Amino acid sequence: MSSPLPAESPQLPFPEPDAAAWHRLHPLTPVVRAGRRLLALVVVLVAVSLANQKQDSGQLIGDLVVIAIALSGGFVSWLVTRWQVADGVLRIDTGLIRRDSRRFPLSQIQAIDVVQTGLARVLGLAELQLRMAGGDSSRGGRLACLRLADAERLRRDLLAVSASAGQIAVGQGTPVSLVPQATTDGAASSPADARGVAAGLAGAQAGVPQFAVRPLFRVRSGRLAVAIALSRAGAIASAVIIVVVAVVAVTGRTAAIASFLPAALGLVLTVWRQFNAEYATTVAAAPDGLQLRSGLIQTTAETIRPGRVQGVRLVEPLIWRAFGWCRLEVDVAGPKQRRENRSEGQRLRALIPVGSRAEAMQMLSELLASRPEPGQRAPEITRIKAPLLYHFLGWGRDERYVVTSRGRICRMTTWVPLEKVQSIRWVQGPLQRRLGLASVLLDVAGRRVHADIEDRTEAEAGALLRQLPDLAAAARAVAR
Repeated sequence: MSSPLPAESPQLPFPEPDAAAWHRLHPLTPVVRAGRRLLALVVVLVAVSLANQKQDSGQLIGDLVVIAIALSGGFVSWLVTRWQVADGVLRIDTGLIRRDSRRFPLSQIQAIDVVQTGLARVLGLAELQLRMAGGDSSRGGRLACLRLADAERLRRDLLAVSASAGQIAVGQGTPVSLVPQATTDGAASSPADARGVAAGLAGAQAGVPQFAVRPLFRVRSGRLAVAIALSRAGAIASAVIIVVVAVVAVTGRTAAIASFLPAALGLVLTVWRQFNAEYATTVAAAPDGLQLRSGLIQTTAETIRPGRVQGVRLVEPLIWRAFGWCRLEVDVAGPKQRRENRSEGQRLRALIPVGSRAEAMQMLSELLASRPEPGQRAPEITRIKAPLLYHFLGWGRDERYVVTSRGRICRMTTWVPLEKVQSIRWVQGPLQRRLGLASVLLDVAGRRVHADIEDRTEAEAGALLRQLPDLAAAARAVAR
């Protein structure tokens, strides 16, 4: 049991730092981690049981023992995994034969996501994912799984500790660690019970007014379904379905569709994953950044903190433009996503999966301090190289951002903060050299958004190559 704080310290629900203990994940973690494989294991178990009905019972028992050993691997992993938050550091230890001990300074946290797979939602659990600066998610901080309420509260507390450099002084500068309190029966309660370390809660007790979350956008489910059906993947899936139906109608044999099944299944899964990931997308402005929640079966809660956005892209497909729809995506600095428990691994984060242009402009005003237009068009000679794209190639800038545009069928407009530019490249292909053209490419820390100032005259490209480094340095100086 932890002893109370000295009388002269503020009466906050803190245990003493020495009371910090190592904690385990939820006991159902192995079941959630098994995820989709759990159903396959059940099918194998049933198949083995049916196959051994007429065989010796000893062989059946042996098969069951093999499956039980395979299932026990997840339990062993849970048993040897423990975690602790103390002194502004998240510590995760795991491994039975080969020990793996990781330390994650909370001051380097970029964001903390709360992810729920379908099975985790049924069990009321969630995974906490820490996004570290320059990290890799395969080596990142992952707490899977905690109770959903505990994961939400712990996330808020960790973000508050991160904002206060991992440590908050109480009273006369006494450091306080984020550790769970002990309950009356001696068992450790949720780590989120140490709510006093949260800067927002400390501010509330000090009389600082709390900021309300301001809703910005919520996707319409019907519009999302129609938009996906009108997307490239939806169009291909629809074409495959039409071909399959036509083949069956002409031949009268359902066996003829067997060769189409793998491709059809892959397309259906692609469309389903996008709908599942972007369903019920909501965006709200909060003191710690933009709060993004989405998902039908697997849900994700993420906070895009100020300064993480490396680029913003407005996508307007040809068919969508007839309805006045568009898509707004952001690229953020962060780790490469693992395959499991991810909703945006195949694409950028869609703040607006599909919405009106007015909604996109409102969201852009939240993301960008200014919004330059790509008013500088490509030179006339570009018609020879790109006759179809000529009218849609443009760029522009101000003191903080560079914007580029391209695309006839799928129009894309990209804004990149000058302060985020990592490198500036001069690119000139064989045809460009003959036409006296060149492109200037601006690279940022994100993975998929780049500002490509395409097909400018050599004189203009050379001037940009000389000016943009100084503009980027000035933007970084202002940002500091």
